[in-house]
Amino acid sequence: MKKNKVLSCKRMVLAAAFLGMFFLGGCESAELEQRSFPLAVGIDLQEAFEGNDREARERNLVVSFDFPDLAQISEKGKTTDTPMGMSLEGMDMYHIDKSYENNTNRILDYNHIKAVVLGKNLIADSRRLRSLLLAWEQQEAAARNISLFVGGSSAAEILTLTQETEGSMGTYLEEMLESQKDFRQKKIATIGSLINQWHNQDELLLIPVLTEQGNRPTITGYAAVENFDYCGILTVEEAMETFLCQNLLESFLCEPEWDEAAEVSNIQTVLSVDEAEGTPVVTVSIKGQGRMKTGQINSVGQQYQVAQRMEKHITADLQETAARLREEYGVDITNSYVSLGGLNRGLYWKYQNRPQEYNKSARHVFEVDIEILDW
Repeated sequence: MKKNKVLSCKRMVLAAAFLGMFFLGGCESAELEQRSFPLAVGIDLQEAFEGNDREARERNLVVSFDFPDLAQISEKGKTTDTPMGMSLEGMDMYHIDKSYENNTNRILDYNHIKAVVLGKNLIADSRRLRSLLLAWEQQEAAARNISLFVGGSSAAEILTLTQETEGSMGTYLEEMLESQKDFRQKKIATIGSLINQWHNQDELLLIPVLTEQGNRPTITGYAAVENFDYCGILTVEEAMETFLCQNLLESFLCEPEWDEAAEVSNIQTVLSVDEAEGTPVVTVSIKGQGRMKTGQINSVGQQYQVAQRMEKHITADLQETAARLREEYGVDITNSYVSLGGLNRGLYWKYQNRPQEYNKSARHVFEVDIEILDW
């Protein structure tokens, strides 16, 4: 009798659990009708206010949303009243989310977001940027592997360039990164890498800068953030040289002469760090295989000459870029501080918790070895 009661109780518990799952599933489906799923988010800081009062001068966030065109996805989507684009102002992301709910009777769901575009004025304000990243960490549905960009003029402007991008800006930016074949890693900068930069403050992060060209967003530079400080914008060429030194490239374009172009592939970059007269010296050894993109090679002698020109040209460019970035921004083009513990334990203990001092002190030696494949 006692055994039958136990079995009966177990059946009741299982039945209740099943019904609970059923009704919860029904509630979740109904809730989807009240959710909006942005594919891209642009975040700017409002222009500075005038006045001496701190509260009066505190700038709001201006957040722009890019939503999918649900009418193109399903007939049911045609009834949605959510616009494809919207901008809201608020003190922080919490107030932005609440403002959206009050204006649309919908809840923002960040599960499907593909790209975040930050305004230059926001990424240059470490205090407000830190606050934003803290809020992002606390969002359970906000992933860390979302692609990160910087708006050349503003993030809001980038998100409006949908006329020539066939709809969603989030999807367009995702496909832009996926089409890049030069990188070992398609997404060099993510929200997660910026959060790591904030917590660790020991590395160089380059974030693609988008500007409008022909009503389309185009990568025209890279914003350098080191030790969670915004340094400035590097040219695309400088950024590619930086990625080359960090072994992040699958291929690299070299133009040793004005009428001569070659592509270097199968790249292997190795770093070593020594100390000379109290100064860190980073040796960057780069090996690769070159293939001519213009002109022809007709002999072994000419092959040797082209290889020499390429090696000399790449070495000179890297030396110039490394010196300029160190002097102007205090940036180490090789990002060697991150690996210093494994490269040189003595220097690691000497510069422990002092990445900025190390980066400003480090000098560079480049050794380039190119093998020409076609002639």
